[in-house]
Amino acid sequence: MTHPDEAQPAPSPPHVRAAYGHWMQERVRWSDTDLIGHANNVAVSAYFETGRSHFMRSVVAIDAEPRALLVLAQLTINFLGEMHWPDVIDIGTGCLSIGRSSCRTGQALFVGERCVGTAESVVVMIDEVTRKPVPLPSWLRQWLDQNRIAALG
Repeated sequence: MTHPDEAQPAPSPPHVRAAYGHWMQERVRWSDTDLIGHANNVAVSAYFETGRSHFMRSVVAIDAEPRALLVLAQLTINFLGEMHWPDVIDIGTGCLSIGRSSCRTGQALFVGERCVGTAESVVVMIDEVTRKPVPLPSWLRQWLDQNRIAALG
């Protein structure tokens, strides 16, 4: 039995569209494919990066007020299916959990209704001068909380 003060296991990024509130689209480029004909691992990582960047754009942009400097500390990708040129990819992104100076984002890639990949990342807020982690401010915690991935039962 887990003690109430112990951290509970964090949820994994869901494989269903309804869980995500933030969406954007990409397209598999010919140059994203490998000799097998599917999108290669570097391209898949870039799709997730684009989705994360669009998701966080309003809080990390150079002209955002207030602004958070968030850096990627960890990225885990689960490859669930193939994507081929010229597939349209829908990228869903949201917040999985909020820590003291970091948050975990979850993402999923869909081609049509088929989930072809998920990713989990940890981004850490750092001070622009010292480059050391700093606690997430309340305004950012609120924004992250408003963009949580829906719990589907």
